[in-house]
Amino acid sequence: MGTESEEELERRRQAIIGEQNRQAAAQRAKELEDFRKAEEARNAAEAASKGKMVADPEAAAPSWPDDGMQAVPQTGLDKVAGALRVGQAGDVAFARDLLNSGQAPLGGVAKQEPAADGAKEGAAGARSAKPALGLG
Repeated sequence: MGTESEEELERRRQAIIGEQNRQAAAQRAKELEDFRKAEEARNAAEAASKGKMVADPEAAAPSWPDDGMQAVPQTGLDKVAGALRVGQAGDVAFARDLLNSGQAPLGGVAKQEPAADGAKEGAAGARSAKPALGLG
């Protein structure tokens, strides 16, 4: 084979190579663990964003006061109060009836302004008032 010094050099070289392999394996294990943590965080963020629908009701905000009213479930007592037009349920029922009636709001009918030449417009040329919210 070889002399003792050559064998000793070969053992040291093998030890150095073995240590390098262990360090490389430890580095790969650390990178794999970092990748797994990042993947779990990404999956958690994706799952959180999937559960959030655009049309989900949110907490009432000061700029949207009707959001809070829509979130309140209607009870039997509310139905009776709405039929009697009492309290908040009565106000809601009244507003719903106004919106569904198709009648133009009082401020929506504009008065006819006289023409510049003093002529009056005939009844055939008069426009009829449109219902509120373009329902007509």
